[in-house]
Amino acid sequence: MSRSYKRKNNQESLGEAINRMLRVYRLKSGLTETILKSDWEKIVGSLIAAHTTDILIRGKKLIIKVNSAALKHELHYQREDIARNVNDHLKEELVEEVLVQ
Repeated sequence: MSRSYKRKNNQESLGEAINRMLRVYRLKSGLTETILKSDWEKIVGSLIAAHTTDILIRGKKLIIKVNSAALKHELHYQREDIARNVNDHLKEELVEEVLVQ
């Protein structure tokens, strides 16, 4: 006897429930920062990653802290590309603005 289980309209998937819980308890940005930090070299390359000292997300802003004035200046011109690469990597439109410090 095979039973077919269908989700009722008012039920949500486990992934949806977890995402809702992360938003309610404001844990999503911390989790996203952790993912970004672990995948940073894949997103921006080894040179930029080697000079990055911290990555923070505050609202829709991505704050990148670097230890090189020359790189800071160069990244200022690459902000839109970085935002696009981060959003592509995370598969959501999370970053609207990039600040380099």
